[in-house]
Amino acid sequence: MSPLLEKPPISPSCLESCNYNTATHQAQPPSPTEAQCIFFAVIIGINEYHKISHLQGAVNDARAFERYLLDDLKVPPSNILLLENESGTRANILSAIQSHLRDNPNIPDHGEAEKLVFFAGHGSRTIAPKHVLAPEGQVEVICPVDERTTNAAGDYVHAIPDYVLRRLLCDIAAKKGPNITVFLDCCSAGGMDRDVEVHRTARSDSCPVPLDLDNQLWKHQTDAVSYRIWSEAAKPYVMLAACQADQKAGEFKKSDGTYGGRFTANVLPLLQQVPFGHTTYTELMNEMEKLPSGQIPRCVGARSHRPIFSGNSPVTGRRSVLLKPQGPSYSPRKQKRDFRVEMGSLEGVLRETKFEVYDLNNNVLGTFVPHFVRADHTILVGQDGHPAEIPRWAHAKVSQWNSPSVLVYTPDDFPHKAVLFPTHLTRSAKFASASSLEEAHIVVRCDGDEIVVEQRTLPRPKVQQESRFSLNGGSTHLPEVIDGIAHFNYFLGCSNKKKPLKGFELEMHRLQGAYPARHPANLSENLIKNGEVHLTSEAGVEYGFILCNASFHDLFLSLWHFDLKRRTIQASSPWYLPANAPLPSGKTVTLGMGSDLAFDFTLSPGERSSSGFLKLFATRNYVDLAWMQQELSPFDPRFEGTGRLRMSDEPLNFMSTKWGELTVPLTITAGKD
Repeated sequence: MSPLLEKPPISPSCLESCNYNTATHQAQPPSPTEAQCIFFAVIIGINEYHKISHLQGAVNDARAFERYLLDDLKVPPSNILLLENESGTRANILSAIQSHLRDNPNIPDHGEAEKLVFFAGHGSRTIAPKHVLAPEGQVEVICPVDERTTNAAGDYVHAIPDYVLRRLLCDIAAKKGPNITVFLDCCSAGGMDRDVEVHRTARSDSCPVPLDLDNQLWKHQTDAVSYRIWSEAAKPYVMLAACQADQKAGEFKKSDGTYGGRFTANVLPLLQQVPFGHTTYTELMNEMEKLPSGQIPRCVGARSHRPIFSGNSPVTGRRSVLLKPQGPSYSPRKQKRDFRVEMGSLEGVLRETKFEVYDLNNNVLGTFVPHFVRADHTILVGQDGHPAEIPRWAHAKVSQWNSPSVLVYTPDDFPHKAVLFPTHLTRSAKFASASSLEEAHIVVRCDGDEIVVEQRTLPRPKVQQESRFSLNGGSTHLPEVIDGIAHFNYFLGCSNKKKPLKGFELEMHRLQGAYPARHPANLSENLIKNGEVHLTSEAGVEYGFILCNASFHDLFLSLWHFDLKRRTIQASSPWYLPANAPLPSGKTVTLGMGSDLAFDFTLSPGERSSSGFLKLFATRNYVDLAWMQQELSPFDPRFEGTGRLRMSDEPLNFMSTKWGELTVPLTITAGKD
């Protein structure tokens, strides 16, 4: 496929070391079925192709995945649709995904059900149709059993392009909810194929697919995504693929004499072990063993940083991170007790920060403190200084940030002081009362029935200084609201004042054409003028973006939307490329064009205007910014806050990498009645 790609997996640390005990911990990871999770799956495995070389292990992979669903997740057989060999025709695959997942009356609309698609077989690529934007002008395809044959009607049978599958998955997400996971054990870009130390390859590229072949899937449909649900525009599903863009997925002969894909053989045992409520898709892939021939699995999608099979609940509150033994020095002989968590100074970890470590049953195993802190990770040691018995899949959460308290000034008559400044605390206070207005970081006051929050330490004057809201959920939620506002303001205002990275640009365009061939109406008409965008709300008008790297260096770019009204931070498509493949110097990448879902910037009924910001971050090295996202509004009673507030005078210090940002105010106004 050609989706937005995430940080690549890393090889796992030694799991047999003395302090990372996998044998003594017998508790089974909680099954998602215990939380009343409903699963529906379409599983496809094809060995015996009509016109392409045969495979030996794809059907075995499909059956193994089916057994995992039946035996481990206790999925009812009626919820699983299995297509093998001859039944895996192009028509059957497309029909199965639509009827069993998108149109299935047993799947509640907009509900929590998990929808799974598993494919093992050949893949290939073909020339992209006109205006279908794709790397190197080629789209990736999966190969049905009858590809390159002629059907009963006398029509040539084509492969299934990535933009067709993408459209089906987006339709499923829009109708049944975005809990969709796709497993592809075939090669991706450059041929979605595999062999047996034989790759699952079609050996030659597929024939070009006519653009209108599958247009019944999107004809007469509105397919733009509102800027208010910006993060879902990238990929409202998670895709776990067998390899990176320029690699091949291998089959191998197992010890029992049967064949299977190396990816499936590694990912299924991990799924059987993983605690679903805590471990993310990205962490799952990072735990996978290093595969032969340089095959590196990849994890794709805007939801890949959510816990596996976690439902639609918004991400908020304290983040749980996987605890892992640190590096090759971690061995039984050296008795090391260092552990690594993927959370560092960028998220506010200090030398004084404390972590609590939990086992699979959420029992506290002990308190850990930083041995040293880096930008993107922290090395932890047991607070008591003794080696710790830590089971695999243990997770850590920050228990005490121990960062300096934020100074808050409140008038003498402010009625909620006890909520902001509780007298009895067992940890460092989040807020402390400022003795004067001049020393305050934040001012909180009442104006009638509204609470007014004014942040006084913003690094950029263009950021709105004042926030107003009503405490509909009661005053106990006030600290979380202030927390979320400060998080929003901090990242909106951050800029690199010392040596900012330059040479990257953002363009916004009005689009024409239909999915999957949407393209700029006029390439010379960039809607960003004088560093700002002013739009009139127009129904049916769709927009897209072009990210440009005009520097002399390869750059990692990610585009974000800051909603001033809701105080949310959402990513349009962070990490559109693998972490080891940044946007090359002189190249561009598009968002919302071609087979991406376009962006809709129309106002809600009754709205007269809306304000926000587009913010483009650029770094020389890969930096994981997923934690910056604030999908849930702080004004929502479900918002739990981050646990700490950022008030640094020099925000977002990337330390080891050069970086820059481009902030573009975006204003939408209603048209004339």
